[in-house]
Amino acid sequence: MRLRLIMACAAAGMLAPASPSQPAADRPRFEVASLKPNNGCENRGGNLSPSPGRLALPCVTPGSLIRFAYGTFADGATISFQPLRVEGAPGWTESEYYNLEAKADGPVRTEMLAGPMLQVFLEERFQLRTHREAREMPVYALTVGKSGLKTPPLADGACTPIDLTHPPPPPAKGDPPPNVCGLMILGRDPKGTGATWMEVRGATLTEFAQRLSGRVDRPVVDKTGIAGRYNFRLDFMPDTPGRGAPGAGDAGNPANPAPETASAPSIFDALQEQLGMKLTPEKGPVSYLVIDHMEKPTAN
Repeated sequence: MRLRLIMACAAAGMLAPASPSQPAADRPRFEVASLKPNNGCENRGGNLSPSPGRLALPCVTPGSLIRFAYGTFADGATISFQPLRVEGAPGWTESEYYNLEAKADGPVRTEMLAGPMLQVFLEERFQLRTHREAREMPVYALTVGKSGLKTPPLADGACTPIDLTHPPPPPAKGDPPPNVCGLMILGRDPKGTGATWMEVRGATLTEFAQRLSGRVDRPVVDKTGIAGRYNFRLDFMPDTPGRGAPGAGDAGNPANPAPETASAPSIFDALQEQLGMKLTPEKGPVSYLVIDHMEKPTAN
């Protein structure tokens, strides 16, 4: 099963190299890898086709490869849903498309293939050099309101941990998707009102905050202090450019407020009304991946 994943970045607390300091020869690497231009696949995305010990990324931009390697799978063991902020990348990293096929020497997990091993590949094939910076930036703090969380915690074992190396089979027609921990599903009102619904299943509050980061104008940081896993559902009207949480300075005094006839609340109001949570604007450290050097890839 091909899984489309939100790219992400783990927060960094200080200035530090993004590329590991040990020599590339001492780090896990692909046994063989093929990178070929694909000029006929624009806007298809960069779907991850997992298989034990193999990595197939058809129709992918170099920018997507960077977000996989240094964001979503950066540590080679877990999946981060926090969008990766990248600075200094050449323009062609989002306009050129490639097919990447790589194989490890043995049944390596997908998280390692698409994370640390892909980092080594990018550093060698693209001469990629990077570092991370933590910058004080506007963020939203996710907290629980006075009335408390309006969704109950899940029982242990209520969802299945994500296993990209051995994904579950696709559901039969008409059956619901598998209850995978952290799964996000997005949909739109079929009546064409523009309203959106978002389900995040079996997620921790930290994972939910990361998912929200992709729906608002700044990173969301979990400050609930609540453990456990939950199912979340939000029905809301996506924000238009310039809108933000009430009290968020310029973003809280939008020049283009939501229309009075909106068929659903803003995501900020929906969080309070439907889930008992709120987003409060403040400042905090935000991790950036800075591209110091990058060249177009060498031929196979």
